[in-house]
Amino acid sequence: MPASLHVSPLHDGVRTLTLSNPGKKNALDAGVLDALERALRDDAGVRCWLLRSADASVFSAGYDLNALTGFPEGTPLPDERLGEVLDQLTLHRAPSVAEVTGPAWGAGFELAAACDFRVGGPTARFSMPPAKLGIVYAVKGLRRVAARVGEQAARRIFLTACVVEAPEARTLGLLDALHDDAVGEAARLAALLAGHAPLAVQGLKRGLALLSSGADEAYERLRRESFNSDDAREG
Repeated sequence: MPASLHVSPLHDGVRTLTLSNPGKKNALDAGVLDALERALRDDAGVRCWLLRSADASVFSAGYDLNALTGFPEGTPLPDERLGEVLDQLTLHRAPSVAEVTGPAWGAGFELAAACDFRVGGPTARFSMPPAKLGIVYAVKGLRRVAARVGEQAARRIFLTACVVEAPEARTLGLLDALHDDAVGEAARLAALLAGHAPLAVQGLKRGLALLSSGADEAYERLRRESFNSDDAREG
């Protein structure tokens, strides 16, 4: 069966995106990235994204290795497209939660890191194997992982290609929650996020993204809208 991304109907503001590629341990490919991009565009009513795997034993084994060779000069590399789509996920107005119940390798690791929150089970594991594969990872991906775990931890993760087990991932801040019932905990977090005032969540998320660069005009506009909103009056 080919890789796919199942997009659920909206449920109380939460839209669930389910990865499925049973023959290749949920490896990502161009088709999955296209489906994710379409889902992010078709976002009417979405207050939170919940990203999960159809197979609880694995989150994603990374990018399909068959698509990682043979790129002459001038041809876009697959991780460039990966970075573009994951930027859209990170920058989307609605927060996102990754439910990680199994290994997240390479591009699967970066996909989880692109989400605002990661909830893991005891068998969640993370690894970045490009050093073993002879590949220099994209700067966007390096920056995305470093933003979650810190530069020195990212240095160790990339250069040693080590496996980060769930307890260490929680300590590093890569997992926001480590729970025996990761499925239920991720759903609860998504429902909590979707239940808050959407304009406030949108503005706060953008503001947090601007911490290193300072507020911009769009953020100040969101702030003013929030002060004048029905949600603020009710709150």
